[in-house]
Amino acid sequence: MAVMKWVSLACLSALFMNGAYAENAASTAVPGPNISSIPGPIYNASNPNYLPYFVAPVDQNLMVAQPLVKGQKTKLYILPATPATTNWGVFDSSKKPALVINSGDSVMIETISCMENQLLPGVPIETVEKLTAEDTNRGPHTLTGPIYINGAVPGDVLAIHINRLVLKPQASNNTLPGKGLFPEKFPKAQVKYFYLDVYHHQMDFGPGIRVPLRPFPGVVAVERAQAGIYDSIPPGDFGGNMDLREMVEGTTLYLPVFVKGGMLWTGDSHAGQGNGEIDLTAIESAFSEMNVTITVLKNKSLDRPLVETPTDWITVGYDTDLNKALASAQAESINFIMGEQKVSRDQATQFYYRTWNCPISEVVNGVKGVYCMIPKDANAPTPAPLPVVSNNKEFVTVGSDSDALQAMKKASWAMMQDLVKQRNMALNDAYVLASIAMDCRFAPYISGDKEVHCMMPKSLWVNTAQY
Repeated sequence: MAVMKWVSLACLSALFMNGAYAENAASTAVPGPNISSIPGPIYNASNPNYLPYFVAPVDQNLMVAQPLVKGQKTKLYILPATPATTNWGVFDSSKKPALVINSGDSVMIETISCMENQLLPGVPIETVEKLTAEDTNRGPHTLTGPIYINGAVPGDVLAIHINRLVLKPQASNNTLPGKGLFPEKFPKAQVKYFYLDVYHHQMDFGPGIRVPLRPFPGVVAVERAQAGIYDSIPPGDFGGNMDLREMVEGTTLYLPVFVKGGMLWTGDSHAGQGNGEIDLTAIESAFSEMNVTITVLKNKSLDRPLVETPTDWITVGYDTDLNKALASAQAESINFIMGEQKVSRDQATQFYYRTWNCPISEVVNGVKGVYCMIPKDANAPTPAPLPVVSNNKEFVTVGSDSDALQAMKKASWAMMQDLVKQRNMALNDAYVLASIAMDCRFAPYISGDKEVHCMMPKSLWVNTAQY
């Protein structure tokens, strides 16, 4: 990947307020989506779960928020999640835009829970299994979009800056037979529902266990170059189901543009997730507001997702083989450092290993993910080595194997066994907690066995007498 010097977009949320990135072109209304072309029983008029007026085409002239500044040139749009503006489990290139915007505009996107808002407290696991089995060619995610960005053409880059994420106050986590990192050990399906205290940014997992919330979008994607209908589960160069938990408020996701307008989707909204997401799902929720500013960048070179935080760049590697995903993330990171710091390959490699920080994003989507965090500061200090034994702050387990996935399994299973023994947890509960709160990372790797270190904060266990 050829990389040019990037301009930080961390202040985009403020810039849209004063119109600093305005363009002269005005957004125009577009016809509503061609609902008949969208797969899924939700679009059947006989479905009793949905009122027909929600399916009516939308008029984007009625989706513009009132300007805060007189003469403001950029706009803030409101994109609600309805059957007319969502897809269940697929990216469909035949679907017309739900919204058309200009570069520099912002969008307040609403998202809803999995399976077109049918995974909600009260829905039993048998129904979840039935809904999942009805169509094996699509994922569970409900995707809001697509958004067409004027001026975006193949070869450009979209910068999606996350201004604000506001959770809805309920969430779920479910496991299904044959899925997850340990299908042979957990053959029965289960679902858990949670109340999210969005004001205090926390979730009560169970007696004495409180999980802090850290919301991020599990899926953000552009349309692929090849037309068609694609399952939402596997991630790729287009973004998609990346499950990248560092993509929180204040970060910017960069995606290559493959088709005119970009055609941006989002969904699979998470209130939090462990690095690994081992039981299949995270803290699955929805956003009442995902506020983003979308900018078209010209004359940039990018062929896969890149994320910018205030302190780091994040490169990604995806493959059905976790070993190859790690190798891909390593190669991408070294290439990025060479382009960003204008140094030789040897110098970039030395910096990469000196500042090594490569977590495992997920191992349950068929295509597995690894990401590496690269400090923006060329003089960043060497981080402390990954812990190898439990300490006052966290439980720690380590797995080593020539195969990366086996190393991940060893470390994860050891963590669950520790939780059962040390915290008297049921094994099923330990599986869920590990999926939503455990942090698994690769130790610096050059050759030989891969080593995975998993950490679980002991701060999750609270003194309930205080509450």
